[in-house]
Amino acid sequence: MLQGRYSAGKEGYALLGKGRRLRLGKYPYTYARTSFMRSFLLGKDDYNKLMKMDVNEMIGYLESSQYRKEIDEFAVQFKGVRLMELALNRNLANTWLKLKRISPPSLRVLIAMYLLRVDVWNLKTIVRAKYTKLSPEQLPPMLLPSGFMSEKNLSDLARKESVEDILSAANFVDFRYFTNALESFKATSSISEIENALDRFYCSAMREFSKRLPDEGRLFREFLESELEITTIINILRLKRANMAAKDIGRLVVAPESSSALVKKMIAAQTAGDAARLLEQGRFKASVEGGLREFHENGSLIRLETDLSRQLLRKLILLMHQHPLTVDVILGYMFAKEIEVRNLKLLLKAKQLGLGEGFIEQQIITM
Repeated sequence: MLQGRYSAGKEGYALLGKGRRLRLGKYPYTYARTSFMRSFLLGKDDYNKLMKMDVNEMIGYLESSQYRKEIDEFAVQFKGVRLMELALNRNLANTWLKLKRISPPSLRVLIAMYLLRVDVWNLKTIVRAKYTKLSPEQLPPMLLPSGFMSEKNLSDLARKESVEDILSAANFVDFRYFTNALESFKATSSISEIENALDRFYCSAMREFSKRLPDEGRLFREFLESELEITTIINILRLKRANMAAKDIGRLVVAPESSSALVKKMIAAQTAGDAARLLEQGRFKASVEGGLREFHENGSLIRLETDLSRQLLRKLILLMHQHPLTVDVILGYMFAKEIEVRNLKLLLKAKQLGLGEGFIEQQIITM
């Protein structure tokens, strides 16, 4: 569970104690500012133009957008795709930090909890860097200091002597989550169990937090549960594809209560194909047809994951328009911004690898 003792001080957002419900009010200033920020998101026309450009032309185009500051910052040391990956990461972090600055305390709790995923991603990145013996000096540009861990926290973790020291010092997660994973790491020299432990921690923390949201945070709660469900579905299919035993899959995945029946059936399925076919029988049927066909043909989960994320984004955008003066507008913007950065990274990589527009169009998720 999350550690109640952890707080980032006046500028941080102390986590709620177990069982306590969050109180939300009306914050028209923050919602108006967020709506204005949303107006700078790229649209379909922008993506259509970007798909016809090479990498350097894309960089030039994005320099005239909200990414200019970060591109200029990294252009001193980097070029091409590497420049843009770092600039996109930094812009995303700056966006989240701005949202926290313009939000009252109760909204900061929601934002910080949404960004717990960033802390987990940062910790995975630092562990991988230590595992691969990457220099601590090379690591900071790859990290996103936007969640509960500040830039200094991340820098301190990057300089720890061992993987165990890193996990012990990451005080936003109970070290007991890593007990078995560290034993496995020492025995096999594989960090996969550590990454699985972090995924379980994140899912458990978000599931617990979603229960403490009031009625005004209904969409936020539904979003968290839906996203966890999608993540769980994809993880089950990956593990089934790797021929992992059902009892081991059950130990590794954590699902929201709303999807427990589906998850149990998928885990119990004989094969990955059988598990995937269960999605054709429920509410996901209309969204997963193409992704399931691709999975059955070649075992790839890329399109399926994209299609499920697209469904989630469309639902969020619809509800944002229906409820413009609620916390929903912040959640919708944060997820849409994250999707935009993901789209741009995908575009850049596709251009670098010479992949065709057909592949790119399948993978891009637009509002």
